[in-house]
Parts: sequence; C-alpha cells; structure tokens
Amino acid sequence: MDLLIRAARNDHTMIEKLCAPASAGLWAPQRLPLSGLVADANVAVERPQLRKAAVAAGIPYLIDPVTPLLQDEQAKDHAWAQLPFASAEAHTPQDLNHPELLDELIERTLDFQREQGATLLIPPYLYSPKRGDAWFDLNLQLLKRSARYLERENVGLPVVPVFAASLIEYGPQVAWKDGIDRYLAIADTMNLRYVALSWSASGPGRESYAKLAHLFTATQHASAGRPVIAWRQGLYGLQLTASGASGYESGAGQTERCHYPAFAASRRPQVSESDEESETGSRGSAYIYFATFGRSLPRRVGKALLSHRQLRGSLVCTDVDCCPDGATSMVTDWREHAVRARARDMHQLEQMPPSLAWRLNSVARAAERSVADARLANATLSEVELKERLPEATFRALVRVSDELRKRSAEQVA
Repeated sequence: MDLLIRAARNDHTMIEKLCAPASAGLWAPQRLPLSGLVADANVAVERPQLRKAAVAAGIPYLIDPVTPLLQDEQAKDHAWAQLPFASAEAHTPQDLNHPELLDELIERTLDFQREQGATLLIPPYLYSPKRGDAWFDLNLQLLKRSARYLERENVGLPVVPVFAASLIEYGPQVAWKDGIDRYLAIADTMNLRYVALSWSASGPGRESYAKLAHLFTATQHASAGRPVIAWRQGLYGLQLTASGASGYESGAGQTERCHYPAFAASRRPQVSESDEESETGSRGSAYIYFATFGRSLPRRVGKALLSHRQLRGSLVCTDVDCCPDGATSMVTDWREHAVRARARDMHQLEQMPPSLAWRLNSVARAAERSVADARLANATLSEVELKERLPEATFRALVRVSDELRKRSAEQVA
C-alpha cells in the first residue's frame, strides 16, 4: 500500500526531514512515512531539493505536468505558464486536435520530466467534464501517442497515466465501458506503474451517497487487474485503499482534493491574489490534520476543536514519534503531522488480514465514530461563532457505502 505525498513549494524542508533516515542508511525506504514524492512541474523547477531528497531516500519521484491548465487561461507571469510545454492561453479541443501538436506536447512534457529527474513519468493529460466529449477523445490520443513515443525513444521508465474526469459523468457503472475501460485498455499496453484515478467532483469534501458510491465502485472496478492510485484523494484515500486501490496521493495538510474547473479558474489573470489557490488554501495558510475526519482543517478551526475538553481526547495525536507534545505538535508541525498520521493509518490497514470485507468493516466503523465526533465538533464551532462545519451527512454516507461494499465482497467470496 503506497502513500504518495504531493509537496507544495514550502514543503521541501519537511520532506528532507522525513526522508533523512533512509538517505542516511538508518531506515529502509519502506519504513518511511511516504512511499513516493509528487511535485507540480513548476514546483519541481523551483525546489530541486525535492528530487535530491527522493533520490537519496530511494523513493519514486513524480512530476505532475498539470496539463489540464491548458484548458483555461492562466496568468502569463505564473511559473507554470513559463514551462516549455505550457501556455497562458486557453485551448479548445479543436486547437489541440492536430497530430503534430499532440506529439510536440508529449515530447516536451516527458522530456521535461526526465530532465528534472523524475523516476516515474506522467504523460500529458486533460480533464473531461462530459462523458465522451472531445477532451476524452484527446486523452485517448495522448495516451496512445505517449506509448508510441516512449517505445520509439526506448524510454524504460515506468509510467503513471492520470485519468482526470468528472465523477458524476464517468463514475456510474453505465459509463465504464465507453469511458474508463477504453482508457485502461490503452494504459495496460504501457510499462505501467500505476493508473492514477483523479475523479473530480464539485463541492468536494461534502459528497452525497451517490457521489461516494460512484467513487468507490468505479475505483474498485479499475483496480481489478492493475495497480491503481487514488490521485488527489486525501479525503477518502484510506477508504479507497481499503476497497482495492494500491494506495493514494495527497498533499501534506493542503491539496487534499481537486475539482479541476475550479482549480484552473483560480489561476486566471483576473483572480485577485487573496483568492488564488482556492483549491489549496490561500498563500501562507496553515492547517491541522485530523485523522478522525481524514482531512485537514484551517488552523483557527483546529485550535477551537482541540481546546474542547471532550473532543480533545478523540482528536489529539498520541503518537510520540509524530507529535511528542500532543496538540501543540499538531499545530506547530502540521505538515509533518499530516504525513505521519496518514502513514500510520495506512500501516494499520496494511497489517489487517488481506480481506476486503475485513478492511472495509474497519473503515466503516471508523466513519461511524467520525459522525459522532463531527456532530460535537459542529456544535463547538457554532458556540465559538466559526462558520466552518464538518460534513456529518458525508460521513454517514461513507458508513453506508463501505458497508455495502463489504457485504458485496463477502457475497462474492462465498
């Protein structure tokens, strides 16, 4: 089970610290709290320390080209727009649907990653908001042509194709045959390390039962016969791993989710600096990760919850290797705590019997506890007049979906 951490531009010091035991020869890479390191392409350029830390520790290093940004206008002075394969202009499917342009995008994207030291390659990809739209057709072309390019150039590095699509459009079972299955058929011909499933949903973090049911069943379907990573899935990564994925990818306290339209729109030139990074939090924001809720909350919210006597017992991290000073460490070392706490939950899941029913029962019961804690947390936040709320209904839906998957798994075994 793999935990990939996406490093933001200010995470390099934390990553170097976490990787130090393996780089010094004190630990094997398998004992590190992360199984691989991911950086957005512009962050990889700005922070070469990330590549050095990953190489020294012996863990995979992935550079996400974030090519869905090609689908919307970007600020010309943004670091991503300056990359050799990027552009500040918004592109339509018709703009890109030319063999020579697709081949150029593939060559520039993959060559950039190799030059920056990536050890797993991510072919360029686009976001498909509508089932079977022109963006989806372009994605199939990009994947096919990427496979040809890698074979022609004799590039032996494993690949991690990213399937970025609307969950509501591509998640239902009726859409699998003409959607994810067509993509997987091409991916399976490559030197595959994982398929990264990046399901995009509006209102992320407050998913309904229907959205969670689509998320889990589609991921489980794709996981049959190949390793799958739940990409940008910090909110439900543990549960998706329990249901059959090989692991998940998330940021360290931030970038725990991604709705691609909002992600791209937040970088348009007219967006004010205070609103920039709306999907990841404003610049300079600090968060606190709560394993009980599987997500990070703004520091002011986290402090209010940790100050509540009854909640504190349920929410505080008691792992002395992670948070020697309990709540204080959660607040001051929030990035490191987020990674270590996620790794601890993944390790506990991995130590369970290799049974889907067993693991799904574990995450379902944990979600039940989340419902009770969320109810008390929301009452506390209301008392101190903070507007943020935990999604009690989503946690209840998570219980229901996990239990239904568990029952189905048990019936299939029987």
